Amino acid sequence: MNRSSLFFGSFSIAFSATAAVPPPMGPFDVIEWPATLKEAPSQGATLGAFVIQFEKTTLAQVMSEASVGTLAHRGDAGASVYWLCFSQPSVGVRIWIISNAEMGGDSHYVTSVVAEKLKTARPSSDCPALPAQLHPVSFANHLWPGSTDIDIQRVLGMPSHQNGAWRTFDFQGRKQGKCEGGYDVYNWLWTRSDNGRINRIDAGQITSC
Repeated sequence: MNRSSLFFGSFSIAFSATAAVPPPMGPFDVIEWPATLKEAPSQGATLGAFVIQFEKTTLAQVMSEASVGTLAHRGDAGASVYWLCFSQPSVGVRIWIISNAEMGGDSHYVTSVVAEKLKTARPSSDCPALPAQLHPVSFANHLWPGSTDIDIQRVLGMPSHQNGAWRTFDFQGRKQGKCEGGYDVYNWLWTRSDNGRINRIDAGQITSC
């Protein structure tokens, strides 16, 4: 599996192809470091009582729980992604729930979640406020923008890679499947920090032959 290809970067469903707030681009063009974690750093994200499981929960299920949201799309081929965007104005965080079009399939299974702390995370029609019933929000072990580097390291151990403000926690393993030798599973949680406090987290999982 070429890991560098993974990051190309009653309710009604709205769809947007151009006007929606897009998820931020991934921080790395190529992933050349080894995955050193012995277990996956995050299996998904928790929104209140609702749990998003990577590669198991669909974007449609997230919209059904939220009762608001705009299903948006950009790119084509390997760079094609679908997403939902939500805002947490009280804490200045914006959340993108993403399906890689190729790996998420026609059902748009969630393959990654990005949460970023911004100077303003004002709700908009294409990035509405996350409903109260979907609070609080976190990745594994209550990690979220605002956590500290010490919090992350206490939970996940030493990072697999560090580059400037970014730290990556990467796991690669195999599970039984129809592919010869089983499926290849790559799971990641990447953090960007400023003065020891996390201001962005990118997490996700891709399973492939």
